[in-house]
Amino acid sequence: MHRIVGGLSSTGRGGLYAGLERFASGKEDNYGLDIQTDSFLDSIADHKLVFLGEIHSIPNIVAMQTAVLKKMSSLPGTLHVIFEHFSFEMQDILEDYQSNKITFDEMVERYQDVGTENHDLLPYKPLLEDAKQRNMNVKLHGGFIPRTYARNLLKKNNESNALREASKWLPNESLSSLMDTNFNAKSMYEQPIPSVMATSATIVNQGSNFHYNIFESMLSGRNIHDGSQPDDRFKGMFKAQLLKDIAMAHKINSLLRESEDKNDRFLVIAGNGHLSHYQGVPERVLSENPDLIDQCCLVTSHKWEQGGLIGGKTTKRLLDDLKAGPPGANPADYLYVYQDHQEDPDDVKLETLKAYEEIGETANLEGNLERAQVIMEQLGYTQEEIDVAGKDAYNYQGVGNPHLNAKIRPGERVLDVGSGLGIDSLIAAHHAGEDGKVIGIDLSSNEVKHAQDRADDRELDIRFAVADMENIPLPDNCIDVIISNGAFCLAPNKEKAFSELYRVLRPGGRMAVCTTTIRDDSLEAGVEWPLCMRMFAPKDDLQHVCERVGFTNVVIDDSDSSMELDVPEELHELNPNRNTIHVDNSEEFEFLEEYDMDELCARVCVVAYKPMQKDSKIPITEEQLLTLKDTNVKKERTKRQEQAKRCPHSQKLTQQEETKEAPEKCSHTEHSQQENQSRCTFSEDSRRKTSSRCLYGT
Repeated sequence: MHRIVGGLSSTGRGGLYAGLERFASGKEDNYGLDIQTDSFLDSIADHKLVFLGEIHSIPNIVAMQTAVLKKMSSLPGTLHVIFEHFSFEMQDILEDYQSNKITFDEMVERYQDVGTENHDLLPYKPLLEDAKQRNMNVKLHGGFIPRTYARNLLKKNNESNALREASKWLPNESLSSLMDTNFNAKSMYEQPIPSVMATSATIVNQGSNFHYNIFESMLSGRNIHDGSQPDDRFKGMFKAQLLKDIAMAHKINSLLRESEDKNDRFLVIAGNGHLSHYQGVPERVLSENPDLIDQCCLVTSHKWEQGGLIGGKTTKRLLDDLKAGPPGANPADYLYVYQDHQEDPDDVKLETLKAYEEIGETANLEGNLERAQVIMEQLGYTQEEIDVAGKDAYNYQGVGNPHLNAKIRPGERVLDVGSGLGIDSLIAAHHAGEDGKVIGIDLSSNEVKHAQDRADDRELDIRFAVADMENIPLPDNCIDVIISNGAFCLAPNKEKAFSELYRVLRPGGRMAVCTTTIRDDSLEAGVEWPLCMRMFAPKDDLQHVCERVGFTNVVIDDSDSSMELDVPEELHELNPNRNTIHVDNSEEFEFLEEYDMDELCARVCVVAYKPMQKDSKIPITEEQLLTLKDTNVKKERTKRQEQAKRCPHSQKLTQQEETKEAPEKCSHTEHSQQENQSRCTFSEDSRRKTSSRCLYGT
């Protein structure tokens, strides 16, 4: 989740903040305003020069950066993107990557071979891949002097040599001034805040008291706005910081001078420390291009460590807690504040396990078959598929229909993740035919047992196993198609789970994962939403997550996203003896009737492919498929006994299950036994509205 708050004011405060009001010149004051994402992106697109300050390698921030890139690149002209993460000497790597001469992985390998910058590039893959696809109007640039030069500057009595070595990356007047002053710390920090109208040499060559004040506070955690003074111990590091700022500003100024199209735009991505309060890089660029002040925009990024980010804080309290300063401090035009809010994974796993073990206990009891068939038909299952499910259809669990996108072909090897009571696995086996193979994995041993019994009764060669979607007990590159119907709704670590799917898929393989999402980044704060809704992924995040783990051709199919199904009134009657986990009759969640679930949530199917490689057909032996790496029943029994101490449902195993040589029972630990393979489902055991909303109680 995120929140965007305005940080700009034309108020002239003097003192510590003297001169900062100039960066609000020609712009509208927005200090303390909540800014909607669409308005934020529209505003960004109106500027010629945009600085995006970041905390490095954070997916939430990269998602924002990617949205900005898409918006700016949709306009006429070329968008020049200047990265801190790539040094000037890496420009050939970026050019080879953007011209499709090398893949992302090959680019990372060459980047690591150079070895000077050492950023984690994987989180930036969605951003870089998007830029690569837009190579006709997006140009990537390395933006930093190699760190080697900055490190050399820190060596005792080596400043002059270091500056001479770095001279090719610096403006001539900067090198002359720095060498004349021998980069003396005292002389730098006693300088006043530079004026835009001052000489270029003054601004380029000197770091101000205020700039060092900000730099030191980012390292020490001190609040610069409370009157405290910075410690001198970081002044040596500040010299290296200034060298980087000078070099990056020189690069940007060069690109601005070389640009011949008035529609060209410039997007600079660097750490907050190089940009905050328009110090460092921005002040040096704007000193040379003062006419761009009203066409320039600065965004800084901040992690919110407390609760209640969305609606839980007034903007004044939020800005105070972020140490943004009073109106006129002008830390940025916009502050992008993100929060990684996660439920305790162990609590989620245990709660999920208990709920679905109870469902499995009564799965043998007959349910409302006609109701289930109506639901399946509305979700797009064909009559042939409904007939395959047959009388087992009343045990349908899911949020959609993965078969619409999976398109399973005869002879394919299929993995059903979160297979539940086995309905989608039965249908998959029908499509795969006698030459195919279907494996279903699920958290609940009771559901696995029921599904296996039903497959055996039908004399189908399907193997179900208790297994963790974050640790699938299958070899790499062995599955042709993966389907999943609701298991990802409550997965605490969705990226890790998608990584496992990627691992077991053969190159060229595909997945179709049906799940429920929230339409915005977060739900309304201060509302005690059901666990399932708190765990839904933001819809716009899923593509980035899949691309980060390596999937290509990712499509988030929301063509049938409505949360409401039209189930006739006469089909509402349920078998009261069957266990359910929905919140239909819960007083705790009666307030949900006041919400339009189609505005909050969306059902989607995540469709993606694993890239093809040479020699991509990796064989999987029959023994591997049947045993799933572990048939040690004694070990399995011991583990279950340990799990029973935390989860009483694990004790409810039949004598037959305890003694049967069951290859479908794979090895798992107490942690993985509790792992979430849950399904936020449209099931036979739910009423009309709440079933379609996929709202389950806790």
